[in-house]
Amino acid sequence: MKKKYRPMSGASRVWVSAGNLWPPFSNQMVVEGRGTLDIERMKQAVETASEANPGARLVCRGSLGRSRWIDSGICPGVREVDGARWSGRGRQGAGFLLDPFDLHRGPTCEVLVVRGSPSRCVFKTHHAVMDGRGTQTWAEDIFRVLRGEAPVGSDYLAIEDDFLNVSARTEKALPGTYISPLDTPSGRSSGFVWRRLTLKGKFSLLLPKVMCLIAREAWKKRGGRVRIGVPVDLRSRLEEFRSTSNLTNAIFFEIEKDTTPESLSHDIKIRLEEKKDGVLTWEDRIVRYVPLRLLERVLKNESVVSARTGRHRYSAFVSNLGRIPVAPFSTNEFSAEAVFFIPPGNELAPFFMVLSGSPAGLEIMLTVPASYCDDENIDEIMERIASGLKE
Repeated sequence: MKKKYRPMSGASRVWVSAGNLWPPFSNQMVVEGRGTLDIERMKQAVETASEANPGARLVCRGSLGRSRWIDSGICPGVREVDGARWSGRGRQGAGFLLDPFDLHRGPTCEVLVVRGSPSRCVFKTHHAVMDGRGTQTWAEDIFRVLRGEAPVGSDYLAIEDDFLNVSARTEKALPGTYISPLDTPSGRSSGFVWRRLTLKGKFSLLLPKVMCLIAREAWKKRGGRVRIGVPVDLRSRLEEFRSTSNLTNAIFFEIEKDTTPESLSHDIKIRLEEKKDGVLTWEDRIVRYVPLRLLERVLKNESVVSARTGRHRYSAFVSNLGRIPVAPFSTNEFSAEAVFFIPPGNELAPFFMVLSGSPAGLEIMLTVPASYCDDENIDEIMERIASGLKE
């Protein structure tokens, strides 16, 4: 019998808890360009596209092992906001991005039409509901409708467990023994700092080079081990599969002092080809049965210990989205010039970087907790990584 709901996977339960602790914990896809986007036409397009992509209308029901996502039938919100004071390069002037979602009442996704120069549109989705590729799939259909085309539609019931190739054995959870590229938190600030840096030019071995540069940053602060997670889109394992679900799984790499971009590139290639997704810990296997409030307490305690010791379960995450074409996000009235993703912030993996390409160049996005890194320090980190890519 065809299922009528999406089960809440173990990973999505963690994302729900992370969102409660560190809201809004959302994918935020920003389309930037010239021209205008009519708010009423956008509302109509979002309604039509969301009918074809019900994953944009999900809400949470049930508890523990019976937790699930169902189609509420309610259209995601569409808001017009003032972005005159937002540069698109950081958090200043963009307080509208901080509004949290109510996962039980909805909506869990929304579209923001940002008035300013340049014109911008933000597609915001809770990370437990969609991943970056899912958000992009939904946004592409919205723009199809704006151009007078029919939406393609997508699946919304799949979960990452349907695609994973994990070992049958169980291993112990990794202790928080990895260092990060950030200073010890001061505790004076809350929330998250993010930055966008655009670089011109072509960059070979981009992902492994960035990972090695991040490790170099970490070793400037203290001695220790570096472990970096790389999110992998599982959709490629099923031919021509379109889904708005969160179908991302991370693979991890330990970076040594003698690791080179070439050797790391080879390791990444092998891991992707072999489709070996690692080994589950006992935590992974029981997490779907743990009450969310207890899970939140466990995650919060881990973040507190990591802040005190400077040791984390992961040093960083780096997501390479590749080149994102702008044509799918343009209409007769609006011409897209750049597309970028603002990484969601959390204190378990305090350094989250997203790489993507557009006609404007290489987009480097970084989100870190404000208690770890102020605006000046995050600029310095970004500039050093950019300089390293040019070497």
